[in-house]
Amino acid sequence: MCEQQMIVDNDKAVEILEGNHCRYQIRYHIVWKVKYSRHVLTGERVKFLKQMILSIAERYEYTIEAVGTDDNHVHVFAGAHPAIAPAKLIQVLKSISAREMFKRFPDIKHYLWGGALWAIGYYVRTVSDGPLDKVVKKYVEEQGQVIKSTRRKRYHLRLVL
Repeated sequence: MCEQQMIVDNDKAVEILEGNHCRYQIRYHIVWKVKYSRHVLTGERVKFLKQMILSIAERYEYTIEAVGTDDNHVHVFAGAHPAIAPAKLIQVLKSISAREMFKRFPDIKHYLWGGALWAIGYYVRTVSDGPLDKVVKKYVEEQGQVIKSTRRKRYHLRLVL
């Protein structure tokens, strides 16, 4: 369905994807949280979740540039064909990852009830080419990392409207 192509635009290489009748570069910063904000995304669960998100993306032909987690929420820097609505992309990532997490780690159900891993809702923002895409990618990659001396996150993203 898609082919990747590098195009040089103003002396800068830009990755452009190509569909049957279009060329595009659409990327989103997506965040969703664990139901009840439970702190269940730790250790082996995080590794499995990241692998699962990459596997889902490959199956559905989404592009994933970065995945990061804190113990109660997930950040994904992703893209998809223009025919795929951001809500659909997020629905697929959340539903399949939740089902597979419950299969692999049934003990999570002790912390959650009602059969849902993820809270209803999400945050999504488009990310353009330029300095912001690097900032967002670094922010997503550094989720969960803490400076030990201050117990604060190493990197905070502040968006000014």
